[in-house]
Amino acid sequence: MRLRWFNKIITSVFTKLLVIIIVTGIAVNLVVGGFFWAHRYMAGKAIHRNIVHYLDYLLADLGDPPNLIRAREIAKKTYLEIHYESPQQKWSTAENPPLISGRRFYVWKENPDIRFGRYHGRSLIEVNHGQGRIIFEFAKPFEGEDDQDWAFLILFAALVVILGAAYLSMRRVLKPVKWLNEGVQEVSKGNLHHRVPLKKSDEFRDLAEAFNAMTDRIREMLKAKERLLLDVSHELRSPLTRMKVALEFLPEGTSKESIDNDLEEMEKMISEILETARRHHVHGKLNRQRINLVDLLHEILPAFENQAPGVQVNDLPTSIETEVDQEQIKTVLNNVLSNAFKYSQPESKAVQITHKKQPPYVILRIKDDGIGIPEEELPFIFEPFYRVDKSRSKQTGGYGLGLSLCKTIMEAHGGKIDIESKDGAGTMVSLYFQELTG
Repeated sequence: MRLRWFNKIITSVFTKLLVIIIVTGIAVNLVVGGFFWAHRYMAGKAIHRNIVHYLDYLLADLGDPPNLIRAREIAKKTYLEIHYESPQQKWSTAENPPLISGRRFYVWKENPDIRFGRYHGRSLIEVNHGQGRIIFEFAKPFEGEDDQDWAFLILFAALVVILGAAYLSMRRVLKPVKWLNEGVQEVSKGNLHHRVPLKKSDEFRDLAEAFNAMTDRIREMLKAKERLLLDVSHELRSPLTRMKVALEFLPEGTSKESIDNDLEEMEKMISEILETARRHHVHGKLNRQRINLVDLLHEILPAFENQAPGVQVNDLPTSIETEVDQEQIKTVLNNVLSNAFKYSQPESKAVQITHKKQPPYVILRIKDDGIGIPEEELPFIFEPFYRVDKSRSKQTGGYGLGLSLCKTIMEAHGGKIDIESKDGAGTMVSLYFQELTG
């Protein structure tokens, strides 16, 4: 679960945009910082020359050997501390002179008697003077050892605030992408009434409007298809009735029997069409009752136990409580089990019935070892009148309405139906029921 959450963050568009901003910011800072460093380096050379000239005046003012009293006067007027060391004497204008005798200095190329160095963030200049050496220490104008640390903390906090604000701004700007993603998922589930919010006045709004218009057109096309199917079915009932009446006056024979079978098949098809359409509009008319799904299954199974290749129930609990319309769920179970036996061979393994809990659902799985369904056909098997067998032979199936009806019933109960299958490797149907607890 954590790995999936981590991968989702890593592959997120927001994360990628944030990384781009961070990388761009680092690159800009490196370029700008490099430019200022080069400028500072060039300016530093001129500053060094000016400092050296100024040191000449200070050394002449201090005398040889340097005068401590004069040094203290100079220290009061400037941000300089002066330290002097020689074999004869050692003094400093600072009350607590630092131990800088062992610090590293680098020699100024233009004058080997002058060396530059640093000590605790302060710049130092060491100059050979007479028989000793003088160290000029540039003191900080503001006291406190934590000043630099605080500066870094402030800088870090400012960067965090800026990046956080950038991330939130991107999430706000790209929120329509999330809405569109939700819309695509809802439509893929068959919810053509889902609307993508139109709250932005930009290209995303245009895309959302186009998406909503597309779902509206698809919904109207499907409604028109249903209306046509229902109208044709209703209109066919009257001529079928007249044909059955006329058929009664024909003499007995092979022709009459063939016509009678055809009329019976047409009447059955029309009844299934009308029943499927009715089920689409019974979501609020379900006769829901609290039942034990295991008992309902055992009530249905005797009708299949003597059929090849047989049925095997594996590790079902004694009770799975759910609230459903019992007669409609019977229709689903009968339809799924009938398909499992219909598309199995006598020598196939027995049809397996198992269960799995996946809150808030309990999943009833019915798996056969039959001929299976080609992978390219799976996205269409829940469509009305869709048949894998394009010849539409009576020996290989019904009218293609069974799975469509099962899907309608399961969704009406707040569940769903999934099918996994491979051509020649059997099929597993998963029925998701909302389990009741307590």
